[in-house]
Amino acid sequence: MKNKFTIITVVFNNRAGFEKTLNSVVSQDFPDVEYIVIDGGSTDGTVEMIKQNEIHITEWISEKDNGIYNAMNKGISRATGDWVCFLNGGDVFADSKVLSKVAQAVENTNAKIVYGNHLMEKNGKKIEIIAKEPCNLHHIWFCHQSAFVRLPLLQRIRFDENHKLSADFKFFKQCYYEKCRFLHLHFPVAVFDKSGISNTERNKGLRDNMAVVKSTDKGFVKWKFLLKLWFVITWRKINGEN
Repeated sequence: MKNKFTIITVVFNNRAGFEKTLNSVVSQDFPDVEYIVIDGGSTDGTVEMIKQNEIHITEWISEKDNGIYNAMNKGISRATGDWVCFLNGGDVFADSKVLSKVAQAVENTNAKIVYGNHLMEKNGKKIEIIAKEPCNLHHIWFCHQSAFVRLPLLQRIRFDENHKLSADFKFFKQCYYEKCRFLHLHFPVAVFDKSGISNTERNKGLRDNMAVVKSTDKGFVKWKFLLKLWFVITWRKINGEN
């Protein structure tokens, strides 16, 4: 079974980050890749960088959006691949063979979501962070840049744009509760970008996680997760962390 990948990059005023992501996508040795870029109306040279590399880009737009998940939904509306991966400005694949390895792994699977491990830079070295097996938690149990989702699923369950930082968390929770099959790939797919908004505005992200838990979980599980999140936020405030 032949698989086509759609890689969607959302970017806004991040020329250097977009160049890294573009080079990572272009370096993949897998041939059937659709590359969609959704720019939020950048004024820092990002659009010029996109224009200079149109030969590598299937489709792109540059216009104001209503946040990252609105932009990601725009990308979904333009996608035509079998599997979709969101590699936003500054994100990169772990190596040039990622898509080939994923294609081989999904050849005969009926999973709707596949995800791998990710790499994180620490003390100048890249360390592989092992994702958890499919489960329900108060946070995503893998790095979302390391996930590939079947397009029909994304078309049916769009990202909830009421959430500014945790709509991807809500999406995967909804899929978990719908008993969608997840498949864990035991190799690194992406490199975690510490400068992403969910990391630089961590407390806001945690509060948005609480809103997701309130709307998706029930009973004891909901209150257990809310208590954990409240504890983490309180501890971070005590330590002066944002």
